[in-house]
Amino acid sequence: MSKVVKKRKMRKVKRVRDPQKLAQLRQRLSTRAVFQRIGFDWIKSDGLQFMFDGRSGEIDDILIYQNVIVIAEYTIGKPSSAHLASKSILYEKILKNSSDWIAQYSDVNTVFNAALDQSSFQPNEFQVFICYASLHGAGDEIENAFPHYCFLDGTRLRYFDALSKTIYQSARHEFFNYLKVDLKKIGSRIHKTANDSKNFSGYLLPEANSGYPKGFKVISFYADPETLLEMSYVLRKDSWRDPDGLYQRILVKSKIMRMRRYLTDAKRVFVNNIIVTLPGKTILNDPTTGKNADNTLLAAVSPVDVNIPLQANMIGLIDGQHRVFSYHEAPSDPLDKEISKQRTRQNLLVTGLIFPPNWTNTQKREFEAKLFLEINDTQARTKTVLKQSIAVLLNPFSTVAIAKEITNRMSRSGALQGLLQTNFFDPPDKIKTSSMVSYGLIPLVKTEGDDCLYAAWKNKDKELLVDRQADKEKRKVILQEYIEFCTQEINTFLIEAKLAIGAEKWKPSTKKDRQILGPTLINGFFVCMRRLVKTDNLRGKAHYTKHLVNLPLIRFSTYKSSAWKSLGDKIFETCFP
Repeated sequence: MSKVVKKRKMRKVKRVRDPQKLAQLRQRLSTRAVFQRIGFDWIKSDGLQFMFDGRSGEIDDILIYQNVIVIAEYTIGKPSSAHLASKSILYEKILKNSSDWIAQYSDVNTVFNAALDQSSFQPNEFQVFICYASLHGAGDEIENAFPHYCFLDGTRLRYFDALSKTIYQSARHEFFNYLKVDLKKIGSRIHKTANDSKNFSGYLLPEANSGYPKGFKVISFYADPETLLEMSYVLRKDSWRDPDGLYQRILVKSKIMRMRRYLTDAKRVFVNNIIVTLPGKTILNDPTTGKNADNTLLAAVSPVDVNIPLQANMIGLIDGQHRVFSYHEAPSDPLDKEISKQRTRQNLLVTGLIFPPNWTNTQKREFEAKLFLEINDTQARTKTVLKQSIAVLLNPFSTVAIAKEITNRMSRSGALQGLLQTNFFDPPDKIKTSSMVSYGLIPLVKTEGDDCLYAAWKNKDKELLVDRQADKEKRKVILQEYIEFCTQEINTFLIEAKLAIGAEKWKPSTKKDRQILGPTLINGFFVCMRRLVKTDNLRGKAHYTKHLVNLPLIRFSTYKSSAWKSLGDKIFETCFP
């Protein structure tokens, strides 16, 4: 009798992946995906050693769009001066002699060489940029020390990721803006000798009839969506731009898709007008005489030739960004076949404002924000958080504005650098700042009372900060000095608190990793500082070092949510009896 031999089931051995390598792979794939979504081609380069101008090295990734080359350097750790400096010498040599590097590197990288062969550009016709992609922000000090890098940290990458998933290839225009690419040298334009500009036929409103302040020019003209997509910019408050003066919302994908469906189903252009600002370089000529048109001399609306220089950041979209970006390029979208025709065929009615030549950037931003709020309040209720951002822009002397600016500065330097969530696209594990601003900072930086930093500030001109009748420019100088004073005092205290608690515990608390650092503790420190001011104990680094040694004696975990007042009192009583 034969025995039935049962086969043993082989146990599947679970493969354990190195978490660090997995994080590196995810970062590279997500970064490449953004580049590829906006139209770049990926060139494999990792592991290929080369020598250029006496310096050896290798490149993590190369991304190419026509004659724009981006060299990507990746790190999952916090950017350090040492790591940046080690690569910096090679990259500076490449940027200085990019055409020589392209010619030499082609011999090393066959895929790169094949891509160049298929293009219609010579090595000296390429624009080369270095992108340093990190999961963490580099901080102002490092970014200023290495200006030749374009830092694509986690927050900026998430912004471009969201933007590219909404408007796909049209997101490249804003990315080029971020890189500071010369639009006149992109693609076939580099082969042209003439200075390109965009010309439109429009109408100029007499200055007396506009109702705008003296010196304003108001014009109306039709513009094709393709031009607007390339030359427009939007001051979105959660974008990569400097947060000062930004007020508009991020694009809503669902709204964009509904509008694209309208364009393909109705096949009609949007009839309501787009509101924009135009640069002072815009030329307005009388079409009959060819001379400059002067709106101060006009008695009626008159035709004009509108000439706008072909550069980035020329057309500021105040109202109508969703209508403009609904024409975006998305080859993978079935609707794009029809919309691609409409991008150049249809024309949108544009009302353009040209500011008086003596207006500052601050005046322009304030005016734009007011206009944006007026338009949106009459058409749809603007979200409260957006109104707050606009209010901060329009009233920089308010305690809300002061507290928000201090929060932004603390996120870039000091004990809380890289730990605060100041942007919609910041990682969710960073510390939220809304309650910090409202309940912690505003009481600490207010301009009245004996328990605020204003009371401790020794500036002899500090009364200018609260004097609404004083010269505005002088007040702005004092405002910046007060913000700097507050930031330094807070950072001095928090750095000593961090040292007393220990760097290993100075991490944001998450559901997975229960640490002590969060809005409750930070607001507790602010409450303690208010008591220090009131008792004349705000005495600097040495004083805090001496007294905060008792900080670890406090059981921070027993103070939940809004218990910052009792926690602040406990810190004060324990450390400054």
